[in-house]
Amino acid sequence: MILKLRNIFTVVLLVFSSVTFTQNFSHNVAANNKKYFVSDLQKQADILHYYLIIDLNTEEKILNGTAKLMATKNLKLDLNSELELNLYDNLIVSSIKVNGSNAEYSRNKNRLFIKSEEVLSDTFNIEIRYNGTPQKGGFDGFVFGEVNGKSLVYNISEPIYAPTWFPCDDDPSDKALLDIEITNDSQFVSVSNGNLIGVEVKGDKKTYHYKTVYPISTYLVAVYSAPYKSFYDVYKGLDGNDSMKIEYYVMPEHFEESRIDFADHLDMMKTLSEIFGEYPFIKEKYGVAEFLWNYGAMENQTITGIGYAFVGGYDFFKDTYVHELAHHWWGNSVGPKTWNDIWLNEGFATYSEALYAEAKHGKDALISKMQSKFSDNFRGTLYAPKDLFGETVYEKGAWVLHMLRYEIGDSSFFKSLHNYYDLYKYSNASVEDFKLVCESVSGINLDKFFDQWIYTGTDNIFCSYTFEILKTEDGSECTVKLFQEPQGYEEFHFPLEIKFDFFDGSSKIQKVYINEKEEEFEFNFDLEIQNIHLDPESRLLGTFEKSYSR
Repeated sequence: MILKLRNIFTVVLLVFSSVTFTQNFSHNVAANNKKYFVSDLQKQADILHYYLIIDLNTEEKILNGTAKLMATKNLKLDLNSELELNLYDNLIVSSIKVNGSNAEYSRNKNRLFIKSEEVLSDTFNIEIRYNGTPQKGGFDGFVFGEVNGKSLVYNISEPIYAPTWFPCDDDPSDKALLDIEITNDSQFVSVSNGNLIGVEVKGDKKTYHYKTVYPISTYLVAVYSAPYKSFYDVYKGLDGNDSMKIEYYVMPEHFEESRIDFADHLDMMKTLSEIFGEYPFIKEKYGVAEFLWNYGAMENQTITGIGYAFVGGYDFFKDTYVHELAHHWWGNSVGPKTWNDIWLNEGFATYSEALYAEAKHGKDALISKMQSKFSDNFRGTLYAPKDLFGETVYEKGAWVLHMLRYEIGDSSFFKSLHNYYDLYKYSNASVEDFKLVCESVSGINLDKFFDQWIYTGTDNIFCSYTFEILKTEDGSECTVKLFQEPQGYEEFHFPLEIKFDFFDGSSKIQKVYINEKEEEFEFNFDLEIQNIHLDPESRLLGTFEKSYSR
C-alpha cells in the first residue's frame, strides 16, 4: 500500500474539479496493536483453501455470499470442538455447515465462533452463507462506489478488514489458495486475484471465476467490478520460457490516458525481476485496476488497485507503480508473520523505488531518491509501530535498508535479499528472520544495528564535528572530532565516510567506524586539503553539523 497525500494534492484537485464521486473517504486506521491480536481459537485451524461465491447487487448495495473453507487442524495445539473465524456482525449469517452438517455458532462483534465435533478432523470443510451491506473499515473496506454515474465496486482489506466482506481467518500468516466467483450485471467486468478460469453469462448476469496457483493472505483478496475497458502487455520471464500477461483495467474515460501512465510497467517488471529474482506469480499474472480510493494504491495480489486520481495521462506516479509491483516480492510472496513486521512490506517496497531509480539512472538517482525520503522527524520504532502506515514505516524503513546495504556491503546485501526471498517466498517471515539471513550471509553480528534502527531506537543520528587542517612538509594532516548528541537512542554505531577535497581539484574518501559518543581521527595526505564533507553520498539517516564552539 502507498499513501501519496502530499504529492498528488494539486493533481487530485484538478481531477475532482471535473469528476463527481458518491463515496465517503475514510482513512483512519487505529494504531492500537491490540487490534491485530490473533486468538488461540483462530490458531486452532490452518485454512488451506477459500472458495468464495460473491453475488453483487449494486443498486441495493448488497452482497450475497457463500464462503467454502477447507481447513486442517493445528497439531501444535490442544484442540477443542470450537473454532473462531472473523466476520463483521452487520453481515447476516443464514447457515453454517461443517463437513455437510449444520453447525452451532455464536457471534461477538467481528468474531464468529463455530462449534462442531467435525473440526477435530484432520481436514474439514466449512460452508457459510451470508448477506448484507459491507461495513466500511480502515481505509475503506468493501465499497459499492460510483463515479460519473457509473458503478465501481472494490475493496481495500489491509490490514484487518477482509472480514468486512467475507468470513476468514484474518491472520496475515495463514495463507491459503483461492477460488472466487464474482457475479454482477452483464455490463460490468469483474476482476480478482490469479487466473481467469471462465466467464458464464446467465440472462442479464455475468459470473467471472478466478483461481490462484499460489497461496494468498486474506487482506490481499480483491474484488473489482466496473464497466472497465482493458488492454495488456506480455512479459517474457528471465529464463525465456515463461510468459504472462500484464493486464490493465480502467474506466472508459481514462482509457487513452492510462496507456501513457502504465507504459513503463513492462520495464518495471523486467527490472525488478533482475534485481530480486523472477516475478513471484509468473504462473498467474500481474495487473492493475482503477478504483476510487484516491489516497494511493493497494497491492492486492496480482491485481493492484490504483486510485482514480492516479490515472490521467500525467506520467507522474511512477514511484507508486514501482512500489506496488515491488510488494509482490515484499509483502505478497514473502508476507509478514504479524503486523508488527510491517516494515518488511512497506520499507522494502519504498526502498525498491530507489533501487529502480538506481538501475535506470545510476548512483546519483539513488542518492537523490533517498534524499527525497529524508526526515529528521520520524516517530517511534520500526518494529511494532504505532502507525502501520506512517512515514516511519515507509521512509525510515527504506533508509534502514539503505544503511544496512552500507553496513554489510552491496554483495552481502543483495545476496541477503535473494536468500531471504528464496527461503520465505509464498510464506511469511518476521524481522528476526530477515536479520538472521543477513547475519548468515555477511558474517556480521547485527544485534546493534537492528536494535538502534528497528527494535528500540526512535531517532536519527545527530553529530556535531570540528576539523583542523595543518600543512606538513609532505602535504597536510587533518584532525576530525565528532560528538554524538542522541535523543531517541543512547549511542549509535555506524560506518562513516569522510570526503577530503584537495586544492588540486581531486578528492578522496576515507571510511571510519563510529562506536563512541566522542571520536577523534587523524588523517595524513601528500596533498593540501581544502575542505571536508561528512557522509558525502547520503548513506546515513543522520545530520552532521560543523561546530565552531568546541
